[in-house]
Amino acid sequence: TSVNKRSTAASKPPAEIKPWYGPTRGFSYAREVQPVMDKYCVACHDGGQAMDLRGTEMLKDFRMTCPGNGSGYGKFSVGYGNLHAFVRRPGIESDYHMLTPLEFHADTTELVQLLQKGHYGVKLDKEAWDRLITWIDLNAPFHSTWGEYIRDPKEQRQRRRELRKLYAGIDEDPEADVAIKPADLGAPVGSGLSVLGSRGASHAKASAPPSAAIPTTHNRKPTTENPQPTTVTPRTVELGDGVTLSLVLVPPGEFVMGGGTEPTRVVKIDRPFWIAQCEVSNEQFLKFDPTHDSHVESKNHYQFGVHGFPADEPKQPVVRVSWQRASDFCRWLSERTGARFSLPTEEQWEYACRAGAATPFHFGDADADFSKFANLADKKLSEYASNPYAVYGPLKNATKYDDYIPKDTRFDDGGLVAMPIGSYQPNAWGLHDMHGNVWEWTLTALGDHRVVRGGSWYDRPYRSTAAYRITYPAWQRVFNVGFRVVCEATAAQGNVARSK
Repeated sequence: TSVNKRSTAASKPPAEIKPWYGPTRGFSYAREVQPVMDKYCVACHDGGQAMDLRGTEMLKDFRMTCPGNGSGYGKFSVGYGNLHAFVRRPGIESDYHMLTPLEFHADTTELVQLLQKGHYGVKLDKEAWDRLITWIDLNAPFHSTWGEYIRDPKEQRQRRRELRKLYAGIDEDPEADVAIKPADLGAPVGSGLSVLGSRGASHAKASAPPSAAIPTTHNRKPTTENPQPTTVTPRTVELGDGVTLSLVLVPPGEFVMGGGTEPTRVVKIDRPFWIAQCEVSNEQFLKFDPTHDSHVESKNHYQFGVHGFPADEPKQPVVRVSWQRASDFCRWLSERTGARFSLPTEEQWEYACRAGAATPFHFGDADADFSKFANLADKKLSEYASNPYAVYGPLKNATKYDDYIPKDTRFDDGGLVAMPIGSYQPNAWGLHDMHGNVWEWTLTALGDHRVVRGGSWYDRPYRSTAAYRITYPAWQRVFNVGFRVVCEATAAQGNVARSK
């Protein structure tokens, strides 16, 4: 029989609930979040060159064709209309199953990741962060009352108040809070050019690594620093029931690590190593953990009788797998084969990704056509605005307010969400999906977090270069993060790699 245990929390006296920056009220973007924009962002994002984040201008062309859009009504500020696109959140009546912990956590959004990196020197104070994170936690609302959206609720307003008093013992009128003034966070800080990005274009160009130590010509001749791919036969690991995992031998060498927003340094890879040709697939991971579920991607709007876009197909890369669980998979492989498997270090990962290239992508510069090489956020992502009655199928006559996820519309790689592993052309060393498809865990720690690399189907090119990095806690299972493995090479294999 189970025994009830007294938890630590239960042994403490009740904590006093402290008011959140003022009186009880509904959460209004104009009151709670726009002051953060005014203090830290509007000096640059003022409707000029950078994306407009002002709260003084209202949208005049708001229109949606998706079901459940309020019959076309929309009273939103221009700033809200632009900013909410950088927040990943569930749509109306989206996935009703139990979600993965932190599925829509603020730290998984481009907005928060950008600010955590120090976007053009912007540093939010504690209250500003608190207001922004709370907004995201509440699913990025704009209005605080029904009345400010369309009309006065009239008799419904009084009836709700009566029932709340009768059954909850609370006598309050949420519709009366519209007179509360916006937060006063003080004078604006900072100025200068700041480009968050727009929904129809890529981010500002990422710069290539400097050329001081190593030539930066993409098609340069082979050198000891820029080894050519070996002709060693790929290694195949049996996982059971005919499921295999292929590894490619990466030769030793030297390269410039970093670039763009990341610091640069020369790194020497002394020993060859085997690395998985592709990201680990659901099919492969299930041989280790038959209970794992990579789940689905919720649609932006209604999804009647549809669970969402599949992420759990056998050949798709495994996602919603923590760093800890990915490491467990590596230990399982080691025990199964007698070889030493692990996640790649950041240095190994970037070296293998570049495959001798010094440009932001192994296939070219920041603005290169990636459609044959990488599954990134592009024109295809417009189909996220989709038919709620079918798994796939673009929404007819979708507007920019239906189709709002940031993307690079110049190209179409054919992938809506994660594609089957190996769907795109490999780099010079035979490795697929080093850019895009899903982010990949690395062995490298940054504080109490672990570094992920490569970008994903949900990320624009600037977030998917060889150098770009973000971090997550080792225990977190993220919607677009998977992994690939590396394995130590023997001395004999190393000699073969060096001779090619």
